[in-house]
Amino acid sequence: MKKSVWAALCLLWLLSLSACRKQAAPNTVLVFLEETPGCSVENNGQRVPVGEDAVFTLTLERGWSLSNTDYSGQIDVGVSGRTVTLTLREVQYPARIRLSLTNRYCTVTYDANGGQPVSGGSPQESKTYDLTYHARPNTALGTDLFVREGYTLTGWNTRRDGTGDAVGLGSRVSAPGGSITLYAQWARWSDESDFTWEPTEGGAALTGYHGADRVVVIPEALEDRPVISIAAGAFEGCDAAEVVFPPTMGEIAAGAFQNCAVQTITLFDSIVSVGDSSFEHCPNLKTLRINALEAPYGYSWRKESCYADKVDRLILAQGQKRAVFYGGCSMWYNLDGFQAQRALGDGYAVVNLGLNGTVNSPVQMQILGAFLEEGDILIHTPELSSRQQLLLHTAMGEQDDKLWCGIENNYDLFALVDLTTVDGAFDSLCHYLSQKNVRTTYAQCYRDEADQPYIDRFGCVPFFRSGTKDDLPDRVFLDPGFINGEAMKWLEGYYAWFRAKGARVYVSCACVNMDAVPEEQRNNVALMDRLLRESVGQMEGVTLISSLEEYLYHELDFFDTNYHLISQAAEKNTALWLRDLRAQMERDGVWEGV
Repeated sequence: MKKSVWAALCLLWLLSLSACRKQAAPNTVLVFLEETPGCSVENNGQRVPVGEDAVFTLTLERGWSLSNTDYSGQIDVGVSGRTVTLTLREVQYPARIRLSLTNRYCTVTYDANGGQPVSGGSPQESKTYDLTYHARPNTALGTDLFVREGYTLTGWNTRRDGTGDAVGLGSRVSAPGGSITLYAQWARWSDESDFTWEPTEGGAALTGYHGADRVVVIPEALEDRPVISIAAGAFEGCDAAEVVFPPTMGEIAAGAFQNCAVQTITLFDSIVSVGDSSFEHCPNLKTLRINALEAPYGYSWRKESCYADKVDRLILAQGQKRAVFYGGCSMWYNLDGFQAQRALGDGYAVVNLGLNGTVNSPVQMQILGAFLEEGDILIHTPELSSRQQLLLHTAMGEQDDKLWCGIENNYDLFALVDLTTVDGAFDSLCHYLSQKNVRTTYAQCYRDEADQPYIDRFGCVPFFRSGTKDDLPDRVFLDPGFINGEAMKWLEGYYAWFRAKGARVYVSCACVNMDAVPEEQRNNVALMDRLLRESVGQMEGVTLISSLEEYLYHELDFFDTNYHLISQAAEKNTALWLRDLRAQMERDGVWEGV
């Protein structure tokens, strides 16, 4: 009897507990939007029935736009002026949502840091930059703002004492939150008595240096004469580790710095004549820092002027995993960034760093490698007709005018390049500077005669391409001599560096127009595939993920060169890359896409 009563009581208690739970079970969830600089939220906390949509109204401040949220489900965004309607679809759980906003404008405040304003006034000057075309602003050229007697302005820094992030004059800076303060950095001139010189037409020419400074800062003037040139042998055997040239410097003669210990050079893009022969037998010379004194030229000339914007995408995506697609223009044109981002999902930010197969690849790989991080993926598609992409040609030359026109929009990128690995840098730079016959502004971007831009937010070519133009330029080869053992070893060295930084390296194939291949080489497809597979197969931790025979096309698939596919073919080509990439990432256990 007692047992049955006890059992009945327990059953009643369980039933009442269950009823209480049912009664307490919520049929709504709380969704909250975090306030963030740049906008206000009208209804930032609301209860929503489970499975229904949460709708918020945002009012954006001038220049700001909503770029993303961390909501795990689908979102819809409606924009009317500065009012944004944000809809979170089918809310299932309580959530605290963070908003990602971007600002079309940013403010940079320049501090003279011991200098004086050029035109009088305050030792601080603020400038507002429009980021419509460029995600990071170019800084002031410097000589337009401040001066300091006996000093050369060598750049900006995020800290007054120079221990923060350094930014060259005219180079780009990240401004988190839409504002940043930069402090002028000054280099005191070396003593006049350390130099011998002679007057020349228009100024002074240095003929010798007899000091012992570790950092030689060449004066802008000697006895009121601007220092405009350096004679051959003037610094021969100099033990200084660094030399800073003044903005007045126009010519550095061949042999001026031969047999020197110099490691770092700082000069201005107002230089007229300088070459590799100016620094003969300087085995330690590793770093070239370039300050902009001249307005850019490339935006009026070449589509490759967007290179700094491509790298900006890589820089601004730091802190999240990135899928970096690198190659020649067959990568630039033939990757559909939206298609790639949909396939990879939120796990990776897609960055297209493809540029031009005829420009220097070691320079580009050293720049991209400087920003790679743990968890990134690099997909390299070396063009089999490109001596530069296959590292058969590693010296810089006149063809690198197309690369300089992009680097000039952020000269700091070139300071990442080790000069001991690249010949011809000074000759190539000087040749480019001699081509600058017009000036644009940093606020511009390149558009062709049809007003078409050449970069979208992923770094891809955004405009629709159809129809094949007559007489496609560029030569196409399937020459087994292009896959050279020594050159591939150099390529392996770059891959090893990327891997040491925590990135995975996959090699795929660039498109080949078989109708443009010399007839005697058209049967070399299997041979080239085998040679590439053997070369990559010897590289530790690097995988060839594709077969060349699947990336063969014909003339009607191409747009205006033998490397630029029409849009329909580019979508097919992107699908092939993504298929091969997914298969390998699944084998490696890192696929997170959809």
